Amino acid sequence: MKKLSKIFRGLIYILPAVLFFSYFPVISLGSSETMNFEFSLPLLWLSFFDLIALIMFFKKHDFSFFKKWRWLLFPIFITISLIWTDNLVRGILTCGIMWMVVFAIYSILRFREEFYDGQNFYSVFLKFFFGSALLVSAWCVVQCVLDVAGVPREYTLLCQGCVYGAFGFPHPNGFAIEPQFMGNLLLAPALVAAWLLMKKNKNLDSLCFKFSFFFIVSALFLTFSRGAIYAFIVAMIFMSVINRPKRLPRDTLKAVRPSLWSRIKRFRALGALWSIIAFSFLFTLNFQGVMAQVSPTNDTYVSGISKVLNHLSLGIIDVRGEIETEAVNNDVAADNKATFDGYVEESTNVRMEFTKNAVKVWSRDFRTMLFGVGIGGAGQAMYDAGLIGVPKEIVQNEYASLLLETGLVGVLILIFTFVMFLKNIRKNPISIIILTLGVAYSVSLLFFSGFANALQIYLLLPVIYIVFLKKFVS
Repeated sequence: MKKLSKIFRGLIYILPAVLFFSYFPVISLGSSETMNFEFSLPLLWLSFFDLIALIMFFKKHDFSFFKKWRWLLFPIFITISLIWTDNLVRGILTCGIMWMVVFAIYSILRFREEFYDGQNFYSVFLKFFFGSALLVSAWCVVQCVLDVAGVPREYTLLCQGCVYGAFGFPHPNGFAIEPQFMGNLLLAPALVAAWLLMKKNKNLDSLCFKFSFFFIVSALFLTFSRGAIYAFIVAMIFMSVINRPKRLPRDTLKAVRPSLWSRIKRFRALGALWSIIAFSFLFTLNFQGVMAQVSPTNDTYVSGISKVLNHLSLGIIDVRGEIETEAVNNDVAADNKATFDGYVEESTNVRMEFTKNAVKVWSRDFRTMLFGVGIGGAGQAMYDAGLIGVPKEIVQNEYASLLLETGLVGVLILIFTFVMFLKNIRKNPISIIILTLGVAYSVSLLFFSGFANALQIYLLLPVIYIVFLKKFVS
């Protein structure tokens, strides 16, 4: 059993690093009209982890997993929906991955004592957690430099729309399929680092750790993913409001003085955090401007910056009219013009249109409104309704996708599960970081849908919970 526990613990250590490789490398098993059959490194990790956990359950004669029926209502309903799904193959695969994730989450929580065996699990995990984030953030910077230098995509691993030809400067996707997933992967290390700095932990309040926070946040901004950036900002505001200094006690002067000093320290910590975030954005903004200047396009430093501000503000901040693009040779400039000159309104419109299509199909009849079209059937259902061109398309909004596939019954069951989750952690000292991550991921799910490429949303929360539970609660 000790060997299994070591393997189990080792798999938890490497999880943060493995999650970054959500698309590279990938094992392609072909495709059909409705989906691609691919196996990624995180899916391999999940399969092996569940196998080890299953052996541990059998060795301990522990079958408590099946007794947690209230927590299993949603996956049970999802499984039943295979009966009426519009895409059975996709539904079976999605359902299978969901059960694997649910079992992994339960195993992490059930066997958390296996991590606390006298070794410094907390410190070792943080080294893997932040170390992998820093290395991948560095790779994102390297990707950009290589792309501007003219290195082909097959070597940089940049996605087709990530190269400098899109905006005049590249935006990295790391080892993920798209920048939005790369940005989503950086949410956890960025927010956990912010929380630890806010707590003024003596071991993690060094200049080196603050620089690590700066670098990870800069990489997040560099992905140019509005979904990830908005999610990060909203989550930081949420954490700042919850962790704001409370009112001073008015009982005695003796009680007021330490409380006042505590408030001042907390204000300083919050101010320092937001200052680092502001500097990160300014650093990234200038870096994007420099890349626009040196790239083979006709963009300049100023035009690159103006595009960033225009795109991230959804077209609200627009200084492009005041900028004249400089080029030595007009013919060369015309041939090397970037595809986009600022806010790509079409990307927002497409997402909104897919969401409307999902709601339109969901509301077609009473049965669909109640039970949906079945797990995995969103793309096929919209295609059959003549609303999209190919059944491989996804809704790009997880909430609309869930409504279409599971109906009101599935959504209500999910809300019930979420309420139980809140009830269980509401008085926990580490609830702030768990809720903050929950807010970030909840916002990000407005910008994409899918399961296999975003396993970090479901696996990192329980891991971070058990890591900090022993450190700050015991």
